[in-house]
Amino acid sequence: MCQIAGITRDAYYKWLYRKSSNYQAEQSELLKAILELEEEHKWTLGYLAMTTQLAFENKLSFKAGLKRVTNCMRNHGIRANIRKRKHNRVKRHEEYINDNLLNEQFDRQSKNEVWVTDTTEVLYGIDQVRKVRVHVVLDLYGRYALSYNISSTETAVSAIEVFERAFKVEPDAHPLIHTDRGSAYCSMAFNNYLADQNCIHSMSHPGHPWENSPMERWWNDFKLIWLAKRSRPKTLTELEQSVKEAIKYFNTQRAYTSKNGLTAEKFRAQAA
Repeated sequence: MCQIAGITRDAYYKWLYRKSSNYQAEQSELLKAILELEEEHKWTLGYLAMTTQLAFENKLSFKAGLKRVTNCMRNHGIRANIRKRKHNRVKRHEEYINDNLLNEQFDRQSKNEVWVTDTTEVLYGIDQVRKVRVHVVLDLYGRYALSYNISSTETAVSAIEVFERAFKVEPDAHPLIHTDRGSAYCSMAFNNYLADQNCIHSMSHPGHPWENSPMERWWNDFKLIWLAKRSRPKTLTELEQSVKEAIKYFNTQRAYTSKNGLTAEKFRAQAA
């Protein structure tokens, strides 16, 4: 057989009894950890997110950098199964209006400096599809979700309710509140409520979603990473449970490179 294959018997026996190297053992461990995390996170972790999550959960007995994780995932055809975000290539038009007090200064040094909020439409039901609005309040320090609520429409009452829940979490806070110019946020009732809480109101310009980009990014993750990987809730109760679990996931389980490899909860705890 060796003569037919054109190799020496010595080379054959070296190959036959060769043991796997330390590098090969590490690669096997890395691949196993990557597959476990992708399964746990519904195949939503890309190369950078996977590297961050591996380090956060201390999954490996050795250190694996971005290049090694990327090569391993590419070699085995492992990719995040989420829709790529579409980019608007139209050059944005700058406006100078004084009511945008935040002015895209999203990086904050401590918690409760700035809270941002917005609503998005979510569907539930199988035979008869229904629409509701989900409201969320984020603390810009760590992009931590302080509170949420679900309402049939976007009203001043529902906007106030989600902030009442946020102030129960942080009763001594007096943050700058940044919103868009939705009718609920422009209402007298909502602005009077903020004034009673000694909060200043900042608002994005019409058609300028990037002026509230942390909130838009959170909605993007919520829909593409969470809702898109699960079947549509059959009832409002199921939807409420799903939103509650999503808040917990993004606050306490999902680690981010932008947060020094920590979850939103652990990053925000640094301010204490």
